[in-house]
Amino acid sequence: MASTLTQYLVMFFYTTRDFLRGHRMRSFHFTLFQVTLFAITESILVYLFRKNLTTVDKIRAFFTHKIVQATGATVVVKGTLESDTHLIIANHQSNLDIFVLEDIIGPDVRFVGRKGIMDKWPTSTVVNTVGHITIDLEDKRSIIHLIKEVKAKKGLFPVVIFPEGTRQRTGRIETFEAGSKLVAEKLELKTQPCVIKNLLNVYNEKNKHTQAGIIEVEFLPPVSLTEGWYEATHDAMQKCFTAYSA
Repeated sequence: MASTLTQYLVMFFYTTRDFLRGHRMRSFHFTLFQVTLFAITESILVYLFRKNLTTVDKIRAFFTHKIVQATGATVVVKGTLESDTHLIIANHQSNLDIFVLEDIIGPDVRFVGRKGIMDKWPTSTVVNTVGHITIDLEDKRSIIHLIKEVKAKKGLFPVVIFPEGTRQRTGRIETFEAGSKLVAEKLELKTQPCVIKNLLNVYNEKNKHTQAGIIEVEFLPPVSLTEGWYEATHDAMQKCFTAYSA
């Protein structure tokens, strides 16, 4: 928690500096300052109201939308997320992916994320309260934990998983790891791909760049879990992602 507060003070310094310099473009540090402030406030309120999940969901919905707004993003949705979808396979470019998808789908969704992010405050408070899924990529037994957690949520919440395993900023959808395939097939989940486009042009943490713009989210049709479905899903998502960038 102390390290988070230190980061917060550093962001305040950079925000003030950019303001005094009169930058014409949106200041990345100012945007990050707002996003962090909203995330901290959400965490505190979720903790205070943790015994009332209806209130928690309202808090999440409010602050998720505020975080997306703070980045200057306008989210455009193509396709339809079917109401009985169990597993959403999405590409992953930034932590903002989670907020964009939650803003679209609503609070009745759960995310799979890795240890080192999901278990750090302020994120951990929300994760532990609502039941997002944290996995340790260094632990070979994590797939057993993942299957157990997703099974418990089947029919209750759609679960979003990022099969690339980590954030990618290469301009491509990288090779999928095996975990998502194993979970989908083992639990016979209705699986639907989702492609997030143009996000890094709006909010890029690595390059410290933010600029108002459109983030497009496209839900592709559900897939049939037949031979070769995983590779075909990757190819379809890559084609969809590349077509937007062309």
